[in-house]
Amino acid sequence: MFFPKKMYMVRIFVIDEFLDKLCEILYEFGFIEINRASRFISYKDGVHLLDNSNLIRECEELKADVKEAMSLLGVPPLRKDDSLVKISTGAMEELKEEYTEVISQIKNLTQCIKDNDKKIKTLTMRATILNVIGERGVNLDSFRKSENIIVKAGVIPKEHLKDIKSIHEEGIVIEVTEEFMGNVFLLCVALKEKEKRFIEILKSVKFKDISLDSDITDIDRSISSLELEIWRLREESANYRRQLNSIRQKYSVKLAQALWMIEENEKIYRVMGKFIASARGHVIIGWVPETKITFLENKLKGLKGAFYIDKSPAEYFMSRGLHIKDIPSYLGHKFLGPFERMLKFYGIPAYRHIDPTFLMAVSFVVMFGMMFGDVGHGLGLLAFGGVLNFFKTLRDAGRILILCGFSGMVFGILFGSFFGKEDIIFPLWFNPSFNPKKFLVVGIGFGVAMISLGIVLNIIQNIRNRHVKEAIFSQWGIISIVFYWLILYVAVASVRYHLNIPGVWIMIFFLLPLFVIVFGNLLWKCKNDLADVIFTPVEIVMSLLTNTISFIRVAAFGLAHAALGACVYLVAYSIGNIAGLKMSLIVEGNIGIILFEGLIVFIQALRLEFYEFFSKFFILQGREFKPLKERR
Repeated sequence: MFFPKKMYMVRIFVIDEFLDKLCEILYEFGFIEINRASRFISYKDGVHLLDNSNLIRECEELKADVKEAMSLLGVPPLRKDDSLVKISTGAMEELKEEYTEVISQIKNLTQCIKDNDKKIKTLTMRATILNVIGERGVNLDSFRKSENIIVKAGVIPKEHLKDIKSIHEEGIVIEVTEEFMGNVFLLCVALKEKEKRFIEILKSVKFKDISLDSDITDIDRSISSLELEIWRLREESANYRRQLNSIRQKYSVKLAQALWMIEENEKIYRVMGKFIASARGHVIIGWVPETKITFLENKLKGLKGAFYIDKSPAEYFMSRGLHIKDIPSYLGHKFLGPFERMLKFYGIPAYRHIDPTFLMAVSFVVMFGMMFGDVGHGLGLLAFGGVLNFFKTLRDAGRILILCGFSGMVFGILFGSFFGKEDIIFPLWFNPSFNPKKFLVVGIGFGVAMISLGIVLNIIQNIRNRHVKEAIFSQWGIISIVFYWLILYVAVASVRYHLNIPGVWIMIFFLLPLFVIVFGNLLWKCKNDLADVIFTPVEIVMSLLTNTISFIRVAAFGLAHAALGACVYLVAYSIGNIAGLKMSLIVEGNIGIILFEGLIVFIQALRLEFYEFFSKFFILQGREFKPLKERR
């Protein structure tokens, strides 16, 4: 609970013909992070890393084809189901054989529909132009070769309509007829001598000429012929769409399953590139949490002598020079999953270092409740978290808000606050509004406990990793916490018991531990930088002072929360007895407090965790454990 899970490195040897079966077992198992075997095993001639680049390339090509086919059919992704996956080096060939023809048919039908739509658009434009020409009584011969005039018919984008209307030049006549599919039809006539300027104008408005066949003599007959062709193309497209719909009904689920199978096989193919291959078999190396080792061994028993497995704890490799950062850190929290994901915003603790997830969850919820102490507001936040819990992507946030809302309700009972009113329930502890000094002391006391806990965790962490000198003399070691508690004792005793402690003793209390830290660092070389060693005491004093004072914000935001609640009622009652307005202000004001103050308190509690608490022991960032298959 307080440390990442103990990790084991497993080395598996399997004979060649059982490689597919082993990959299937490893995929089903999931909780293994495959490493490049060549990093841990030296090999000679005839032994090499497995080359599976062809498999990966085939997989990527087939995946692209299936995705395109699904997109063309409008098939949504399938809900992931591991039971549908078959892991095999021959899986791509089987899928190709089954779906290549279907995918090709889908692409061909879709392309035919696109081509027909393009033809229909062109024919419709031509028919419309002919209809306009017929209505205007224009002679078709004028569209053909003429010695004195140039006549053109075509379309421009609708956004250029204003530009074309603003053109007024002698010898050029442009008539705007009608709009169609985002375009505007134009009939343009110009003198031959104006041809150059005429062409420039048409280019500036992106004019598209619609040519008319030279054999057109009867406009009405030509329009009828075009409409008949348009109808034929539409019927043809409708037939193509019916075929696509039939394919969709038959293959939509199968294609989605095939895509999921391809993606999962691709994961295996990529990690297979880290296997060592020889004439007799393959070697696979990976990290597995200690709690999953037995499960893996039981699954491998199905290979019946075709494999050999060896396992060693991570500490064995650390003793032989493997850096702790190279060992994956797996926290594996089930019920604290939302807080684990929130922790990762700060980082992942290194292997064998403190995992603060549980402590963070408890302290965060307590701090939030102290700053948000109100039964009604806590209930509102709890209800809001309950709503978010119904949405998969917001479930983590919902669960955190449920706990924070419950904590706010508990402290609301302790502080005697209900929707900002402090005269409805009797406080079981004290009322912060009437005892702000006590609340400030509670906030500081909570901060002292958090800072002390952080230093203690750092000491435990260093001792566990056999860094004894760091546990004693480092910035957040035993001497530091002794110094912190001595100063706190002197300060509290002086105020509470009115003791008049001589200045000499205060200096001894103040300087002696710091001198021991400097002396220890210099003598035992915990740090090599002399300037760093000398200025460490200054940093310790300043950090402890500022971190302790920073926890005043717990009380400050708690008092601000109570003050906001009081302000809502002050404003509501000051407007008199206007029907409905007073109650509306009270309801809206409380909703605003829940949302606005809830966000601020959340940020402040998270800040105290990250900067005041974690900074004492969260020294080394680790590498997150990345299993072959994500936990579900």
